[in-house]
Amino acid sequence: MGYETITLEKKEGTAILTLNRPEKLNAVNMKMRSEILDTLTELEADDETKVLIVTGAGRAFCSGADVNEFAEGMKDQKLQKTINSKLLEMAKAFYDFAKPVLGAINGAAVGDGAQWALAFDLNVASEKAKFAWPATYLGIL
Repeated sequence: MGYETITLEKKEGTAILTLNRPEKLNAVNMKMRSEILDTLTELEADDETKVLIVTGAGRAFCSGADVNEFAEGMKDQKLQKTINSKLLEMAKAFYDFAKPVLGAINGAAVGDGAQWALAFDLNVASEKAKFAWPATYLGIL
């Protein structure tokens, strides 16, 4: 299956899911959410996959929600509801995943990225890793 926003590599029982929007610091848009959810469903059914590693391409793990898409959602209530439901669905999908999920945090893990790290079974963070929840500054937890 071809992906636009992620890459998936499988090798010797390990699947490596890489967030692949480095030009946007791996900001999460609806396309990425959809691709990740589809991939998690596929990997859960794959008996050869024993563990999942999630990482980010470039200098960030995940910079959170794509603010351009988020701004569009502020203008469209239906889109905003979809975005909000997908935010919750993503963390729950990682948390409920039937196989061990390891985070390879290689830079900024902000918003969604930090939330997902909390749902992973184990995280390995580089010295450049930073975790942040910008929503706390806005009072929207």
